[in-house]
Amino acid sequence: MKIMVGYDGSELSQRALAVAQKRAKACNAQLHVFTAGGDVQSNGDKVKNTRLQTGLKDAGMMCTACGIECQMEMSDSKLSAAEDIIRYASENDIEEIIIGLRRRSNIGKLLFSSTSREVLLSAPCPVLTVK
Repeated sequence: MKIMVGYDGSELSQRALAVAQKRAKACNAQLHVFTAGGDVQSNGDKVKNTRLQTGLKDAGMMCTACGIECQMEMSDSKLSAAEDIIRYASENDIEEIIIGLRRRSNIGKLLFSSTSREVLLSAPCPVLTVK
């Protein structure tokens, strides 16, 4: 089984990673830790976002410490985070996606698109959200 967690180093993604680790351990699954949007444009030059790189490295060390087989991936695609997560899941035959879910007011949901919502509606596999 392949489980994917969307990880950006935030508190929510750390919670999602903890749940993903438990599920991967229980199912003897391979865990894919995925970070979307790893490159940032700065004065026309691509500069790696070191915060994301550091967060991804830390996530890998946590998985290794728990004895979980994991694959780390930072995308530099121009796709939105949701599109990139869905693309990665499709290309890698991911069987479950785990993502953090922010609370938003009804107005916030109406006015702004949500990465979580787009992943929930378009993912090629079941999606588990963590608050």
